[in-house]
Amino acid sequence: MFRKTDSSQGTVERLDVRELHFAEVLPEGRYLDLPGRGSAFVRIAEGPEGAPAVLLVHGLLATADLNWSLVMPQLAERFTVVAPDLRGHGRGLATSGFSGEECADDLAAIVEALGLGRVIVVGYSLGGLVAQLFAKLYPELTAGLVLCATACSFEVPTERGVLQLVEQAARRVPAALRRALMMAILAPKSADCPNGRWLMSEVRRHDTMAILDATAEAARFDSVPWLAKLDVPAVVIVTALDPVVRPGYQKVLAAVLGADVFEVAADHFSCIKRPDLFNPALVAACTQVGREYSSAADGSERSAEPAGRRRAARHAESDVDVPFSAGHARAAAAAGL
Repeated sequence: MFRKTDSSQGTVERLDVRELHFAEVLPEGRYLDLPGRGSAFVRIAEGPEGAPAVLLVHGLLATADLNWSLVMPQLAERFTVVAPDLRGHGRGLATSGFSGEECADDLAAIVEALGLGRVIVVGYSLGGLVAQLFAKLYPELTAGLVLCATACSFEVPTERGVLQLVEQAARRVPAALRRALMMAILAPKSADCPNGRWLMSEVRRHDTMAILDATAEAARFDSVPWLAKLDVPAVVIVTALDPVVRPGYQKVLAAVLGADVFEVAADHFSCIKRPDLFNPALVAACTQVGREYSSAADGSERSAEPAGRRRAARHAESDVDVPFSAGHARAAAAAGL
């Protein structure tokens, strides 16, 4: 998460800790025993009594703390907020590899263990991949989706060029060397400060093989064949200056899903570089999705029209043709749609 990648060139640029913002005080953290799965770490910020729940799913190489520390208190004014570490990341479940579907299963187990009922699932970058799978596999637990800086198929630099060779070599070296390489590659500028040392202590917890597996899974991911079938309210937050997941890919995701678009004039790291822009957008998106779900659940006039028909109408009005494969999605994104 702490390197900017120019996906068109396969190059990587270090971020600067001086540009990043994190909360000084974090919400309650606890470990949940998930039978048959292990012990999962979650942050929980309690909202008003009876408030709906928001489940925050962080991105690749991040943790709940790194991705969501500043926005959790803001969301907790309206929602109960739960933010786990994904397996193989931070304090997340121990794993022999990484699977998006297995992560979705973990999230479902967390939702059930906490008795949250249906949740608004928020996914950031790789977390968006997991959030889409969660909504597909567990519709009975999904109130809505908010997808941020993510896509229905991804450009992954390690699939070609020098970075592909680095990825292949990393799988063959001893674990200790692989960890040292990860720490060196991910080290941001100005890291010798309290925030920098804390950031790298979070990164040091990652399972390096799981990180490689997660990257490979993102390269294979294609939700286009089934995404439009999801019958939930949704918003896509587009990071308009994003060199990692290009805005065209994010807008294709919105078109396929039939989701409203909230645009943020920031790059892939807006959650920690421009929380002044990203956080209000996320709160507004969750609020909109929650209202749409509540209206449908209450049998209001809006819910009389099936979600699929509303999506079809949105697609007809959209400037982006709905693609039917990952290849179509890439072509549309490359065209700048």
